[in-house]
Amino acid sequence: MKKQLWITTKQILLFLLLSQGIIILGILFAMSMAPHELDVEARFEYADNSFIAKLFYVLGNIVTIAIFLGKRYVKLSTGRLEHSKLWKMVCMAALVSWGWLFTEGGILELIEIDKLFPDEMEELEQRYSIMEGIYGLIAGGIVAPIVEEIGFRGVLMGGLLRMRCKPWIAIAISALIFAFYHDTYTQLIGTAVFGIITGWLYWRTRSLIPGMIIHVVNNSTISILGMLSSEEPEDTSKIVYVLFIIIFLPLLLVGLKWFASPKALRK
Repeated sequence: MKKQLWITTKQILLFLLLSQGIIILGILFAMSMAPHELDVEARFEYADNSFIAKLFYVLGNIVTIAIFLGKRYVKLSTGRLEHSKLWKMVCMAALVSWGWLFTEGGILELIEIDKLFPDEMEELEQRYSIMEGIYGLIAGGIVAPIVEEIGFRGVLMGGLLRMRCKPWIAIAISALIFAFYHDTYTQLIGTAVFGIITGWLYWRTRSLIPGMIIHVVNNSTISILGMLSSEEPEDTSKIVYVLFIIIFLPLLLVGLKWFASPKALRK
């Protein structure tokens, strides 16, 4: 157990060093190229939105994927999934993703989360700017979700399971750390629930693939919707958000029920 704890700790540190360290280097490099008359805060904002920082963002994530899969620190296999039903699995994973995305969105709008944390919403808008355009779709919609599933489900949760940690504890710990990793109050509960869903799927199927699909569909949908809506949305009736929940919550439940069925897994 001590050996596995040490292995998991080293892999988590390597994951953070690669995925975040390279990004930080890119921001620092971009800051050095910012106009000298800007103050530190303005230089950081300039660097954070620069092409160089975005390039290093993609580079850091791609390097992380290559090393962790190449060195087989995590395995990208179908696990217990039934091979004859992989396409159906993709469809059900998409249902889970859209079901949760729009259900959560409806709930957040109904409780008017933007009024509870107005300063944070402005910060979130800036953070999600990396998901704009085709580059954003690739970087934030595809590459980043794959990296996060490798780190939080493959490395962290997988390590906890190998240390004979009870599944529900491993799922909860990885989901909470995943939520705090995103560093926002507005996303804390929703991200934790998302982590519980993908963590349960990883434990259930012994595969990272369903969680990766759910995460990629979730982020890519956000990116595509951002590209399609060129203007700030007008005030929408709360009835619309109630309908979101009524329509999409059943989709989430249908998808999860399929994964819970023995028919989805090998005997």
